[in-house]
Amino acid sequence: MPGFIERDQWKAFLDEFSKRNQLRATRLEVIGEEIGAQEEEQLLPFSGASFETKGDAAGSVEIILGGETAAEPRHLTHTISNVEKIAPLIGITGLEDGLGIEDKEGNKTILRFETLPGLEETLP
Repeated sequence: MPGFIERDQWKAFLDEFSKRNQLRATRLEVIGEEIGAQEEEQLLPFSGASFETKGDAAGSVEIILGGETAAEPRHLTHTISNVEKIAPLIGITGLEDGLGIEDKEGNKTILRFETLPGLEETLP
């Protein structure tokens, strides 16, 4: 993952990243040597990501998805422990397409922003 964010900038970067990308549709995948590639979810809205600096969870990143309204019961909080690297995923247009996070064991969590499918035009 090119363009890594410096560790001392993780908290500020994730706060700003969360503000810029709130409510975008997502796809979350985890890739690791022992677990292979696993899709955790698809099309939940992005609520935010945060870096924990204190307590038992220090050094972890939480990605929170879903729950944009009280009527929306689907939500997911995905925690990555022992984070080693964080990088924004930049698309060919230069805009943020997601976020890549790697832990100490080399497992990668990939958060991608998805385009919601549109309604197809119907012909009479």
